[in-house]
Amino acid sequence: MTKRFQLLFLRPCALSILALICTACSSNKGTTTGNPVVSEDKSSSGAVAEAVGGALSSTSSSGTVSFAKAQSASVSCPTYKTGAGAQCSASGQTLWLDYADCEFSGSSAVFNGTQAVIMSGSQTASCGSFPDPGASQTLTRQYVHGLNSTTPWALEVTSRYATLGIIDDRTANLSNFNGDTLATIVNGGYGTQVGFDSAGRRSSLTLAHRIYISGVYDHTLYGNLTVAEASGATSRTVSGTVTTYHNSLEVIGDSVFNNVVHSDMCCLPISGSITTTFRAGSVGPTALGQLAVGKSETLTFTGCGTATYQSYDGTTQSVALSRCY
Repeated sequence: MTKRFQLLFLRPCALSILALICTACSSNKGTTTGNPVVSEDKSSSGAVAEAVGGALSSTSSSGTVSFAKAQSASVSCPTYKTGAGAQCSASGQTLWLDYADCEFSGSSAVFNGTQAVIMSGSQTASCGSFPDPGASQTLTRQYVHGLNSTTPWALEVTSRYATLGIIDDRTANLSNFNGDTLATIVNGGYGTQVGFDSAGRRSSLTLAHRIYISGVYDHTLYGNLTVAEASGATSRTVSGTVTTYHNSLEVIGDSVFNNVVHSDMCCLPISGSITTTFRAGSVGPTALGQLAVGKSETLTFTGCGTATYQSYDGTTQSVALSRCY
């Protein structure tokens, strides 16, 4: 029987996909203050920001920052600190964590599914130890079919707000509407992969997910980014471009990172901006998609989980970002 997967939606105060929820935010209201000016971000630029935030904040140099802090937030879910057994397994360079109807502190969802954390190099993974691949190596996260599995999988997402979604790491070419060929990352599937330089600092990020949230958006995200951080730093800067397939409008966005800064204490950007310029693919846009072709949107970050969004139609509004994955 195919497992039913559920994954939490994170708040902007969260450290990673395994993190705390900020009580000042609401996933369907923007903020709990009832401020009508602030709405939930649903942009292509925001989808990229949330995916990059989850990837960066679930890895760290020498295991001293975000990942370790985030995993300490567990209520009933396994973490890398969990000993070998029914919920944690390790073999070679891979650590598997199996979530079975468990919760993280402040989470808005219940977890059922398996995450593989894969190190390159010669380090051996072990339950109870931080998965540190060492300098000049990579750390890859991928959702898989179960413990000890190397089969990439798609996860169902159900939040307390009845928001249904999917994070897909397995479907060929991540179901992008244009049918473009997207090279796989590991195990013949997708996910996120962070690269470390010779000093053990994060230096690169490969992103490959399809994110579908019912009634919100359907995006295939694919690209390589550069990460700049100093040894021991509490923040880092991301630059580069991610290709964003807007599968609902059937347009392609080029999402450019402009001095986007992440800190240890927030999985979402705290400053900088992302500008996404839309273009037609080989498959013609929908009628609504045609309105976006040749135009751009910009998401300018004003703090942890807050931003100003300028739409391709010229309108501007304050928005709240509430997820990392």
